[in-house]
Amino acid sequence: MGYAPLFVSKSLKNEVFASRLCMNRVLDQETVPLAKKALFLPLLALLIGIFILAFAAILTRLTEFELGASATVFNRFWIAVVTFSLWEGRKFVFSGNPQQAYKLPNMLPLKDVILLVVESSMSCSCIYLWAISLTQTSVANANLLHNMTPIFATLGGWLILKRQFDNWFLVGLGVALFASSCIEFEDWTIAPSNFTGDMLALLSSVFYAAALLARESLRNRYSVTTVLLLSCCLRAILALGVASITEDHLFPMAQSTWFSVLALGIIVQVFGHSLLTYSLKHFSSSFVAVCLLLEPLITAFFAWIIFDEQLTLLNITSLIVVIAGIYLASLGKGAQKTIAPQQESS
Repeated sequence: MGYAPLFVSKSLKNEVFASRLCMNRVLDQETVPLAKKALFLPLLALLIGIFILAFAAILTRLTEFELGASATVFNRFWIAVVTFSLWEGRKFVFSGNPQQAYKLPNMLPLKDVILLVVESSMSCSCIYLWAISLTQTSVANANLLHNMTPIFATLGGWLILKRQFDNWFLVGLGVALFASSCIEFEDWTIAPSNFTGDMLALLSSVFYAAALLARESLRNRYSVTTVLLLSCCLRAILALGVASITEDHLFPMAQSTWFSVLALGIIVQVFGHSLLTYSLKHFSSSFVAVCLLLEPLITAFFAWIIFDEQLTLLNITSLIVVIAGIYLASLGKGAQKTIAPQQESS
């Protein structure tokens, strides 16, 4: 009789363990599909954003028939600021409680102010260095070196954000970089290179990676509109200072040029970068940089349609391989945020 309580307690423990095991299996089966569903919209937003950003080079080329590079950048940012302001202003008009319509932080912490300045200055520097490199070296060299952004974004995420990456992510990164580089490699070996232009193009990729890392940190605490509105304001001020020194006139004269700069400011800067910034809440800047390798390939496709530029079998093959590399990187550790993001209403 003395062993009965011991026998019963062991049985109860076994039953509790078995029930917990079954419950964990059920929860795992339910959590995995939910996690995949939660990441579907951010991934779709990222891909649509990259598709929109692919038009930036084409619209910039159309604009620069009349305006210089600095004036084009300035018009792109001030139009984005006006668009964001009107978008947020509608909440004060149509909201039942205007005080709660939009909450802009009254006083940003010093750390976030520094991050905002870094993001804005790095983004502007990237655009200007990229434009200057095109005049100092071949387009093939500039494209190849400017697309090194994922390397520096991954290195910065490892050093600064202490993010860990496994073999799947690194293999996917290498495959995507190799495929995107193959498009320009033949021209790069044939065309004479210029050291200054090559270094400017490479430096632009470093600045782009720094801007993505800073924007990712800001995105963890602020909404898409807050980050981009404040960032575009600073960029417009910086661009105005440069354009007023280097350009003869700031605003376009022709109707077609106005259409191009409006498309750059509203479609590319507002919608494209909003979708890209939204995805940074769910994916790391390193993975977003890998996905951005699709941008020049999509641009080449539309340049073939609009400007009748050559599109070879190598371009199509590289596009497929880059997609495969992005898929491998998405399977690895370091692509998704370690903490599940909360649902957002915007």
